[in-house]
Amino acid sequence: MRIVLSSPLTDQEYYLKALAKFCPYADIRLWDAVKETSWQAEYALVWKPDNGLFLHQKELKAIFNLGAGIDALEKLPDLPKDTPLYKLRDAGMGQWMLEYILYGMIHFGRHFDRYQQYQSERRWQPELTTSLQEKSIGILGLGPLGQFVGDQLRQLGYNVAGWSRSAKKELSFDQFNGYENLDHFLSRSHFLVNLLPAKDETYHLLSEDRLMSLPRGAVVISVGRGSVIDEHALLVQLQTRHLRGALLDVFEHEPLSKEHPFWQQDNIVMTPHMAAPTQYEDAIKQILADILDIELDQGYRFL
Repeated sequence: MRIVLSSPLTDQEYYLKALAKFCPYADIRLWDAVKETSWQAEYALVWKPDNGLFLHQKELKAIFNLGAGIDALEKLPDLPKDTPLYKLRDAGMGQWMLEYILYGMIHFGRHFDRYQQYQSERRWQPELTTSLQEKSIGILGLGPLGQFVGDQLRQLGYNVAGWSRSAKKELSFDQFNGYENLDHFLSRSHFLVNLLPAKDETYHLLSEDRLMSLPRGAVVISVGRGSVIDEHALLVQLQTRHLRGALLDVFEHEPLSKEHPFWQQDNIVMTPHMAAPTQYEDAIKQILADILDIELDQGYRFL
């Protein structure tokens, strides 16, 4: 089995260790080491690769994206259309995402944003608090991560509903489907969790009007793709206090420019796209399971 790996330098060592652990018989090479040679891989494991990889590698049976979002790959002009493209479905990221979202709910729902301000003022002022289980949590996007997060929150006793363009089967929580039901879904979401991918149809889906559909005092938690939210509209709703706050891990342009007004907004908490880092061993195990399925479908036997 021949595998070419193209990933950020900070990740390569960990992926190589995981591949050596779970797939010691494979011929694994880094893209930078083979780009000037005639060597051809059967499988490509990539994260935001340069277009040259696909111009060079002509014998790929499948491409594996080392993350949940494939928007960067889809923009490459020479991405082979007839080669199967796989993305990570969870690979250990679900638990990290759940913890991040719970933090956002607790931070704003239990008034820790205000207590942080009071501490700087040496001010002793308890806030009236209601149970988070009395609030409605809306999961915008019901892919594998959205379904996992929604199910886990439901098991913890929270009132959860999800939205997607088409219906999903066997969910443990309520779901709304189609654009005709989006505004109603938003109107009941005290905590709105964006887990949508970057697509033409999701670009600025959360427009000014749709953000206004959220209940007054709602909180936006964005961990899908930043382009889903009209950032100017979000800023206005935060400045006017229609929205209580926002926890943002993703942005339309990353890294966020130093001039961006989000930096100065006191009811925004920002993190640098780290809500759910890829778990290297979990990712490689999932990828190797998919490769095994491909090989068996093609009549190969592993002895």
